[in-house]
Amino acid sequence: MTPTPDPAPALAPALQASATGGSVLLAALVLLGLAVAAGISLLIAYEALKGYRSTRDRAMLFLAVGIVLLTGGPIALRIALPTLTDTPESVRLLSTTASELLGLVCILYAIYGRP
Repeated sequence: MTPTPDPAPALAPALQASATGGSVLLAALVLLGLAVAAGISLLIAYEALKGYRSTRDRAMLFLAVGIVLLTGGPIALRIALPTLTDTPESVRLLSTTASELLGLVCILYAIYGRP
């Protein structure tokens, strides 16, 4: 009778994690922190959007868009760009900075402008 191979050694490489430049625990904590920050920013933007829908005050809409662009956009870009593409660091930095600046402009327009 031939023994059946143990599937655990075949799964071991798939379950191992590695991080470049630091520990796996630190990388996991950073990703968890980014996910929490993105979630909180989306929750705040959702509440602003609810305020816009009830009052039709366009300042609330610009506030919601600004919050998403200021926090959620850069977080998504910092994770998605290096994971899904091989864009250079300069392009990633430029895109996240542009998202943050657009978010700040939207928030300033919501506060001082006449939306």
